[in-house]
Amino acid sequence: MMMPPGGSSGKMSKFATFIMGLGYGYKGKAGVVKSYPMSDFKGMVPEGATVWYANKKLDAISKEPLIYNTHIIVVQELEDKLLVEIYKAEE
Repeated sequence: MMMPPGGSSGKMSKFATFIMGLGYGYKGKAGVVKSYPMSDFKGMVPEGATVWYANKKLDAISKEPLIYNTHIIVVQELEDKLLVEIYKAEE
């Protein structure tokens, strides 16, 4: 099973840890989506990419939001890319 690469930047916040678990597999290679402060994260991935979260493969063409713990993941198809949006659910 292909796993997204991990980070080696020392201490990471829970947001950074979350983001490191989200990557995309494309043509047999895995990459890590850029890390942003994560109350509202948006990342662009290539068309046909496989989206990973917490080492789980997500359906990149799912029309329904994916709920994982306290986060909501929305994947939308655009003209030539997939838009991945991650929101932290309100407590």
